[in-house]
Amino acid sequence: VPAPIYCSNITRAFLEMFCKHNRIKTDNLNFVEVEPSSDIVVAGHKISFFSTCTNIANSMGIVFDTDQGNVAFISNCVFDNNNDIGFRLDLNKIAHICAQKNTLVLMQDSLYADRSGYTNPNYRIVPLTHKIIKDAPGRVIMALEAPDIYNIIASINDSVKLGRKIVCYDESTQDIVDVLLKTGCLKLDKKNFLPMGEVNRTRAQEVYILMTGFGKKLFNKLSLLAAHLNDEQILKICDNDSVIVASHASDEAEIAETAALNDLYRNDCKIYSFSGKSFLIMHSSQEDLKTAISIFRPKYYIPISGRFVKLLDNAKVALGMNVGLNHNNVFVLDNGMVVEFDNYFAKILPNQIITGNVFVDGKGIGDIGGEILEERQRFSDDGVIIVAATISKSKREIVLGPDIQSRGLVFVKENDSLMKEIEKLFILNINQELAKENYSISYMEATSKESIFKAIRRAILKSPTIIPIIQEIE
Repeated sequence: VPAPIYCSNITRAFLEMFCKHNRIKTDNLNFVEVEPSSDIVVAGHKISFFSTCTNIANSMGIVFDTDQGNVAFISNCVFDNNNDIGFRLDLNKIAHICAQKNTLVLMQDSLYADRSGYTNPNYRIVPLTHKIIKDAPGRVIMALEAPDIYNIIASINDSVKLGRKIVCYDESTQDIVDVLLKTGCLKLDKKNFLPMGEVNRTRAQEVYILMTGFGKKLFNKLSLLAAHLNDEQILKICDNDSVIVASHASDEAEIAETAALNDLYRNDCKIYSFSGKSFLIMHSSQEDLKTAISIFRPKYYIPISGRFVKLLDNAKVALGMNVGLNHNNVFVLDNGMVVEFDNYFAKILPNQIITGNVFVDGKGIGDIGGEILEERQRFSDDGVIIVAATISKSKREIVLGPDIQSRGLVFVKENDSLMKEIEKLFILNINQELAKENYSISYMEATSKESIFKAIRRAILKSPTIIPIIQEIE
């Protein structure tokens, strides 16, 4: 998209890191770094930022200035008197914005809308881990989710104060730490870090190993480490090690988390797991939501970011505050629904924006039909068999092959007889057609596909996709 990218310094650093990993050039990207609690003008429109307290350093809420009032977007934010650099909620800027113009609409995150009280201080990992790290008889291995920048910084700083040196578990963890050092979010000297190659030559009580990852990837790393199958064979879990897992497993990652912990318990190390109620993400709980509503006093309110049941919980919080928000000015929307604000009045438009997954097949975007989707489903359920051969037009015989490739169907080594039968049928169909005066390659492929399908169906009761490929040469 030929447009400037407005972002904080840390957002820019992470964007550049992700682009590098995915081999995307950033030379032609127009980054415009924005300071927290600053104002900018884009295409004649004033946009105000205010620093917020979230998991990511230098996060900002956004206020769009319109002729009908301010449109405020907070996303995930906790109300906390946090003096840590990069994690301060700027209430003075919020008050200044609200004093200049009324708020037309406020949008707030809904993840913890069903949770009473404030999120603070339950998002802090250090109060839970300080004594564990201090009293640990050997090395400490800390597993944290990559987006939890606040606790990554806090845990590293606490470990350094306790006399431990920081070891990055792998390259992706090192990349995150490098970004934090580059942007000034982490202020440590090189002497505070230790290469993985020095782990076994350093006193165990001085080692703190940081492991980060996104979702299931974090737990997969733990499982491999627990089973001694990790890529970095230098590190092996010892009896005196203390492994701390501090995660907010999503619904999709719960199985991977359970498996990782199960694998860890096969070792004799000390294991500490913090999740759920004891350790929260920095998202707004009910009192955080109420505080923001009380400060902004919006005319309209829109819950965002969450499953529909959480959006409803968020709306109930607003409706129960007795601040003028009711069923006429609180909108709970599905993806694609459009609200129009005109002369200070709002209404939901009948036409929706098309949303959802877009399928790309290399030929077109979004135009995938039901037949192709059914075929992909068969690939997933029953696998695919590809049979290929090259025939000579002049000699009327197979000159190369046949080659048989199987994916998602059977283990080839355990079903050698089935593979031989497929090969025999393929050769038979080709030779029968080549014996005709006017043979047809498409007919060869069709008959081969049918006979091979029947053989597989009869042998293993599966219905794979059969792809015959026959090339002709002179």
